[in-house]
Amino acid sequence: MNKKYSESPIKLISFDLDDTLWDGQKAVRAAQQAMQDWLTQHHPIIAERALNGRYLELRKEIVNDHPERIHNLTFTRKEILRRLFAENIHTKDQALFHAESAFNAFFEARNQVCYFENALEVIGEIKMDFKIAALTNGNADINATGLKPYIDYFYSAELVGAAKPDTSMFKALFKDADLKSEECIHIGDHPEHDILSAQSMGMHTIWFNAQEKKWPGNSGPKWEIQTFSQLQQVIHKICLHYK
Repeated sequence: MNKKYSESPIKLISFDLDDTLWDGQKAVRAAQQAMQDWLTQHHPIIAERALNGRYLELRKEIVNDHPERIHNLTFTRKEILRRLFAENIHTKDQALFHAESAFNAFFEARNQVCYFENALEVIGEIKMDFKIAALTNGNADINATGLKPYIDYFYSAELVGAAKPDTSMFKALFKDADLKSEECIHIGDHPEHDILSAQSMGMHTIWFNAQEKKWPGNSGPKWEIQTFSQLQQVIHKICLHYK
């Protein structure tokens, strides 16, 4: 650990993934298009039904049928695809096979993320002084995105069984890292899922506001950044303030 942080009360920095480290909406849109292209090429009738609204109808059905798994985006998407194939005169095994293939087309594209400028470089530098964690409601693969070498702890809604703003991911992190909440800083883009949820656990927070949005409330977060080039300076201020 760098000497200037050797006695710092902050021991760990955690990050949200989608729309914090990369443009998550762009990645998902590209993945959905890749899946649709695959369906159009291999199963044009299914592709047409999906485009005509059946995909969204099935999503609503699955949310109603499996409310306990609403946090599991992988399950939801695979089940939508399975039902699409199953209702179009495919056997159970065929429906499962084709759904898996369509999902693979989605997932490969979904993990071809474009990190925000300097994100990995800054995280690599921060890692010299602090433990690093990633907490996500999404289903990005930390191996496929190239993030794994940079992080010490990883939690997703699928792994813990609940999505933020539920605090299960944060609780799991504190337990595994053997740290108190006040020894951690969480960085994320979502006001409720990231900032307010982490604050409710006693964590320090930094709002990543790349689009320079207005905070949806009366009083905004104490710390805010728009680019990763600002992050280390803010972390340093927090360490000094709570020393």
